[in-house]
Amino acid sequence: MRTNRITLLVEDLDQAIQFYTNAFGLSLIEDSQISESKRIVRIATSDEDVTLNLATPKLGDEDLVGRQAGQRVLVFIDTSNLEADLARFTDNRVDIIDGPRTESFGHCVLVKDLVGNTWEFVERI
Repeated sequence: MRTNRITLLVEDLDQAIQFYTNAFGLSLIEDSQISESKRIVRIATSDEDVTLNLATPKLGDEDLVGRQAGQRVLVFIDTSNLEADLARFTDNRVDIIDGPRTESFGHCVLVKDLVGNTWEFVERI
């Protein structure tokens, strides 16, 4: 088995595409309008990685946007250049909530995404 994709709830798909590609440096893998009411938008670190399926919430799920992992880290990203990520975060006014710091596993930083989920970017040592 292999994980294919994970859904990430956002309020606006176009705004989310801009944020995750510009501020987080992710790649837009797919943006397909399937029907008048269905659009598939996938982002990832690379074509071979698990993709995040950006989706707007269904009726009744609106309060889950930005809280999908509660107070925990939602997504962990391994990066090869945390300094470049930090510069991109600064340029795009990303909210850094902890770090950068060095742990036994590498250099890391916790940031908030567009809707308030926590992500951890780690440069392994």
